[in-house]
Amino acid sequence: MGTVNGSRDAVVDEAIAWHLALDDAGADEWRQFVAWLEADPAHAEAYDRLTLDDDALSPDLIEVAFPPPAPPAPRRRAWLRYGGVGGGIVAAAAAAWLTLLPATAPSSAPYVIETQPGVHRSVKLADGSRVEMNGNTRIALDRAQPRRATLERGEAIFRVVHHPDQPFELRSGAVTLRDVGTVFNVIRAGPRFRVAVAEGAVLYQPEQDAVPLKQGMVLVAHEGENRVTISHVDTDSVGGWSHGHLDFRNTTLDVVAEDVARSIGTPVAVAPALAGQYFTGTLRLNRPPDEVLRSLASLADASLQRDGPGWMIAPRAGGAR
Repeated sequence: MGTVNGSRDAVVDEAIAWHLALDDAGADEWRQFVAWLEADPAHAEAYDRLTLDDDALSPDLIEVAFPPPAPPAPRRRAWLRYGGVGGGIVAAAAAAWLTLLPATAPSSAPYVIETQPGVHRSVKLADGSRVEMNGNTRIALDRAQPRRATLERGEAIFRVVHHPDQPFELRSGAVTLRDVGTVFNVIRAGPRFRVAVAEGAVLYQPEQDAVPLKQGMVLVAHEGENRVTISHVDTDSVGGWSHGHLDFRNTTLDVVAEDVARSIGTPVAVAPALAGQYFTGTLRLNRPPDEVLRSLASLADASLQRDGPGWMIAPRAGGAR
């Protein structure tokens, strides 16, 4: 799709065409889109006016299989859409190279912020972005590179401030997310990685698969597996722990137990017979931990038992498990 410096109507037509094409765009199309935006300020201005209604997102689960990862390629530009008021998708003013510090640069000032299980913390970054950390979470930051963060474990909501000259980048294990002006919730629990987008969009593995995730989309990946699972959720449920509730949909009980324990600060185990059982439901967190766990056990048709300093979700006595 070429660049046309014509009338205002022609630019709007081009913006609409790109707006529609990007729903199924691959990495090459995203790069072409960046080139079109940078060719003329009127292009970005026209695209900024567009919004896209995401209410029609399909709730069906999508599995995406990827070939084995190729050797790292040179860094390239990537463009992302972000959500405006009302959940629409708009464009930022420009895309940029991710700036790397030269080898001769002065040493940076990295630091780590960590929370205990059940303890929440909000951190404001130097660029104005904010990170809300759930319990048992560890994040590495660098004062020399405020537009980069690493989630080592746990869960956090990132509320990213848009800077047109430099996208924000989050790393976790072998995973990289890149975004512009976005709100998203990320979980790292061992090999499990999950990102849910509340506003805007992020790009998953921008230097490899370049999978765009829009508002209301959830991606789950496991280290060592060359595929990811993508589904859709109500945006109100994204980062629900920060508002006193956890929402689960077809989630195995072992994963539910991990997420609950992180939020309430109490160890929770699941009996092997129940670990793979799927759970759908909402748990209110603004009450004592044992009450939260009794609700979970009841909804899962299981029993709650003391297990040392924590609790065990186990089959009911005499139940057919």
